[in-house]
Amino acid sequence: MIKDHVFKYYIGQNKSCSESLFLAACEDRNIPVTPENLKLIGAFCGGVCCGSLCGAVAAGAAVIALRTGGMDLDAHGNPEMREKVKAFVTRFQEKAGSELCQNVKEKYFVEGDRCLATVELAADVLEEFLN
Repeated sequence: MIKDHVFKYYIGQNKSCSESLFLAACEDRNIPVTPENLKLIGAFCGGVCCGSLCGAVAAGAAVIALRTGGMDLDAHGNPEMREKVKAFVTRFQEKAGSELCQNVKEKYFVEGDRCLATVELAADVLEEFLN
C-alpha cells in the first residue's frame, strides 16, 4: 500500500507533502521517478507554496495522470484521467473537509509530525483510484 511508504519519505527523509506522496505512490506502483518530475511535483508543497491546493492532493492527481491512459494522451484527450482526478479530489474533500492546504493544515497539522496525517489520508484515498 502507498501509505506504507509515506513515513519513510515524509519523516525519514524530510520530503515535502507533495514529494512524499508522489515518491510513495511511485515506489508502490513501480513508476519510475526522474529528477525532473520530482522537482516539478515539489513545487506543489505547502499548497503550491501559498496555502492553496494541498500538495498531497496535487501529487495524487499527478500519479493518477501517470497511470491513466497512454503517455501520448494530453489532458484534453484523456477524459478518463480527468474524471478520476475529479473523483479523487472530491473524495479527499469529503474525508478531510477541504482540498485547501490552509484548511486541512488547521485540522491535521501536528508539531513534529507536520502534515503526516494528511499525506497518509491522501495515500488512502489515492489507493481507491489506482486499482
